[in-house]
Amino acid sequence: MMFCLPKGLISFLLFFPFFWAIGDSPDLPREGDLFIYADLKKGDSKEVVMKKLRAGGFVQIYEERDKGLVRCTIKWDGIRYQLVCKIVNDELKLCLIEGQRGWQDFFYEDVVRPEWKQLRNKVTDKYGKAQKSIGFPTNDQIPLDDMGGLVTDTWELRDRLIMLTVQRFMIKDCCTEQMLEYCCCTLLIQPKVAI
Repeated sequence: MMFCLPKGLISFLLFFPFFWAIGDSPDLPREGDLFIYADLKKGDSKEVVMKKLRAGGFVQIYEERDKGLVRCTIKWDGIRYQLVCKIVNDELKLCLIEGQRGWQDFFYEDVVRPEWKQLRNKVTDKYGKAQKSIGFPTNDQIPLDDMGGLVTDTWELRDRLIMLTVQRFMIKDCCTEQMLEYCCCTLLIQPKVAI
């Protein structure tokens, strides 16, 4: 009996066969560590950030120069996220762990909620219970096109602030010219002082 894979999946596996072969990305650093995430430090230049990500075995690294961002893929417990490094005046200021973005009705419950829950559990396991916390919001509770989204959990540590948020935003579809409402969850990691 012959087993056939869809063409799109075959192409994906040919270009990204290593994604399932790699283990989980590094965990969050301990409180008081010198790092924001992995071996990235506040103040690292863009060149140093790119070099550290490559040396650390991160995949799909790319830069959005106009926004001052360096992005790459990370994987925790089998779920894929984007690590977003914010560079201002050639210095790393903060990192975001961003979930997948989607617009379909089912996406909010089927993708955003499990990613949000996993991020919340991961931070709670590392740093303890959040000082401020609410449950997973309904879609209509989230402000539309607010860069900060709705903050659901806040961990105020000695050396960093960590916030878990859910966001809703409108994006124009390039094919149909129609405005679509997207959603995702993000985990902000903001150093308080030079660490």
